[in-house]
Amino acid sequence: MKMNRIMLKRRFATLFILIALAFILVFVFCSTKASADSHQRLNERKFFTSYVVESGDTLWEIARQYITPEYSSMDKYIYEICETNQMDSEVIYPGQLILIPYYADAPAY
Repeated sequence: MKMNRIMLKRRFATLFILIALAFILVFVFCSTKASADSHQRLNERKFFTSYVVESGDTLWEIARQYITPEYSSMDKYIYEICETNQMDSEVIYPGQLILIPYYADAPAY
């Protein structure tokens, strides 16, 4: 009976150590990936370009020309364009001037 308790305690201790190591490995992996991602973006900055809407243009067509990989989806990019230009909808008009956000490498000084 006493031997069973000792074996059971050892198994729990081993299991606890394995779970703790798994958490540590996941934490280290996630922090390394986040650090690499932020390091990669250090040289990238958000810029804005102006665009004069022409007849037949749609916001989606314009967005397709300027979207960069930093945006996770076209919907989010369109939303940011609308927010930047204080637009209530995606409707645009010929002659309208809109600002288009995009990411690019920062200029070296």
